Amino acid sequence: MINFGAVKIKMHIITMMVSMIIFMPAICFSKDNSDSLNILNKVWNYKRNYAQEVDGGKINAYMRYTMVTNRRNFTMFLIPTLYTVAKGERKNISEIYGSMEKLNEHYFRFRPQVTSNTIYHNGQVSEAFTDYLSPNIYDISIYSDRILSPFHRFNRIYYRYEIEHDGTNLAKISFRPKLKNTQLVKGYATVDSNTGRIISTVFDGEFDMVNFHLDVLQGTENTNSIVPQRCMADIKFNFMGNRITSQFLSVFNTPTSLPDSLYDYESRTWMDELRPIQLREEEKAIYDEHDEIERREKEEAAKEKAKQEALADSTKKPKHSLGDILWNIGDKLVTTSHKDAGAASFTLSPIINPQYISYSKAKGVSYKIQFGVRYHWNSKRYLTIQPQLGYNFGIKQFYHYTPIRMTYNPKRNGYAEIVFANGNRISNSSVIEVIRNIYGNDSAKHYQKMEMDYFNDNYIQAINNVQAYDWLEIKAGIVYHIRKPKNPSVMEKLNMPTIYRSFAPTLTLHISPWRRGPYFTLNYERSIKGIMGANLEYERYEFDVSHKFKLLGLRRINLKGGFGVYTNSKTSFFLDYANFRDENLPGGWEDEWTGNFQLLNSMWYNTSKYYLRFNSSYESPLLVFSFLPFVGKFIEKERIYLSLLSIQHTRPYSELGYSISTRFVSIGAFSSFLSYKWENFGLKFTFELFRKW
Repeated sequence: MINFGAVKIKMHIITMMVSMIIFMPAICFSKDNSDSLNILNKVWNYKRNYAQEVDGGKINAYMRYTMVTNRRNFTMFLIPTLYTVAKGERKNISEIYGSMEKLNEHYFRFRPQVTSNTIYHNGQVSEAFTDYLSPNIYDISIYSDRILSPFHRFNRIYYRYEIEHDGTNLAKISFRPKLKNTQLVKGYATVDSNTGRIISTVFDGEFDMVNFHLDVLQGTENTNSIVPQRCMADIKFNFMGNRITSQFLSVFNTPTSLPDSLYDYESRTWMDELRPIQLREEEKAIYDEHDEIERREKEEAAKEKAKQEALADSTKKPKHSLGDILWNIGDKLVTTSHKDAGAASFTLSPIINPQYISYSKAKGVSYKIQFGVRYHWNSKRYLTIQPQLGYNFGIKQFYHYTPIRMTYNPKRNGYAEIVFANGNRISNSSVIEVIRNIYGNDSAKHYQKMEMDYFNDNYIQAINNVQAYDWLEIKAGIVYHIRKPKNPSVMEKLNMPTIYRSFAPTLTLHISPWRRGPYFTLNYERSIKGIMGANLEYERYEFDVSHKFKLLGLRRINLKGGFGVYTNSKTSFFLDYANFRDENLPGGWEDEWTGNFQLLNSMWYNTSKYYLRFNSSYESPLLVFSFLPFVGKFIEKERIYLSLLSIQHTRPYSELGYSISTRFVSIGAFSSFLSYKWENFGLKFTFELFRKW
């Protein structure tokens, strides 16, 4: 017989031991502990004491990398930003010269000005590779929202340190993570023991299917000392039999400045003059081999052209090889298409895009695609058309959302917009109530099984938006809905309307009184009968507030709350709120899961004349499952969810959830409760594969 009491005591002891091991800032020293701790404190305080910086400012930078495709197969064509190396030469080199702008304390932005490369169709690889060339080792994360730096005081709870110091001006700090996780690195650094300045550092890690080894030499003076002077990286990528090894080099604070008007100009000749470090022999060989291949291809193309001209058949169209045809098809399937034609441009998202596919128990599988057209009259006036198309397999409905926007004042976000769309299939319990009152309860139950209370919604919205002040944005316009029942023939048999129309002026205020404070939204809408055949009358008020608290260690608390009410008691048809609605198309990890109810029955969104809701989540890269062996090292982020809801005709509703995000997929588990009693359980996932590429 199992002694459950003993088991519980043992589990409690184990949990306490694990917590002590994980969260105790263990630091191992070889000699004098006080001296070693003093050196670490100097490193953690160096940026504050010696290198206070201001936002903005630019420095010149040079980057180059060589990529060797050791193995490749057809699956490489499915990787959007590696599609350019899925065909053509197996060895490639790319050089980029430009300016590095520091946007704020945490983020850099690199602007290419002159480029030279041998990649097929003059392409570039993903920023998932090139980002490693600009580490920010003094920040809490070495790269934007990933890799916790061992040189930040807060992250000491995740690392073990060993200090070697022989009394000179130099010390060696070795660091390794307390647990294996993709957000942590191991390595060592050489530091100035007098000031704590990091002279150089070497570290290894793995993130999003990329193994990296970095050798960083920091700058030497003032604010430049917290920016790398030189960075070398060895990067390996492995995915489904594809293997790429690459070497990267970046040099900062180079002497030559280029005019701001120069942008992404491809020129080998210019690069020969700008290059601060000369090419190695193997890098020159890649250029020479590429030039020889191009020379042969030009000769073959000239011969083919001469042959076509010799045929003198004007009706004969030039032939395209099967490889070129497959390349063009594949290019459209897995990469974002972008074309410029003078003042106009066109963009199409990848047709095969895992990030736009999601699944939940309540809604099934959803998929969407989006494209856009932009036409510039001048820098202050342009037209954009950005349709989004999608299909929800769970409820078997096609969705479209097409905004046509004329921007006339970009500085103040001033634009006029017309939207053509169909909303979520909306339920109207009032229809069943009418049937119950006229034909009795048995008829109401019979017709409810036929989904009599479900309506398709098509609408047109015309609005004007302007930022009146830095803290106030005003959006005003009209919205016209046409709602038709899913089973119109049955509605006709019951002598009930088959079309419900509403014409409503609408006003929305977005208020952000503090730069880093909460964001408020006020919404008012009122339908007026008789205009454009409108047969519905209502008045709706809504208030919404949201805020994201950014904490140390890539942690974050997301809060969202609000309420809404219909004040016109003349009708209870189509209680359709702006901030409390069922979303059936995938939005992704960042913008869909927090702020929405995952298990709430879709009918509940449209049955109450009021709602009061609260949604929250806590996010951390190292929370619960990250500490598990084998599995934990792949987890990038974890979240805990709590959502509360109060509506008419039901008990208090709540949801608890937990989710993890990995390089492949985000998975969430949610439970719902009515009056604190368990009601339902469901899973949800979205694909994350190559989302950050």
